Amino acid sequence: MKLPVDDATLASWSTLLGLTDKQTAATLEDIERTLRQGYEYRPDELRDATFDQLISDMDKDEAALMFLISGLRQAGYASASYDVAVRGITTLGSLRHTG
Repeated sequence: MKLPVDDATLASWSTLLGLTDKQTAATLEDIERTLRQGYEYRPDELRDATFDQLISDMDKDEAALMFLISGLRQAGYASASYDVAVRGITTLGSLRHTG
């Protein structure tokens, strides 16, 4: 799976979070596992779409949020990861109600 960002951006995110190469790989694996789990439970109207087709619609902000949440957890900051995830869900929920 390829996130919608280039390798330099991924490297910058990893450096920002202080991740090792092993932690970065684990972060990317965690993101893919999470997305594949969501894919398994996708709505009926998306049943004909492949995993790659659905992932290609992900934007950079979504990828950044997922990387931040998982990367913080990999770096040993589970509480911060949780806080970011809750804040992201809250923000998405409020955006959906105003849109």
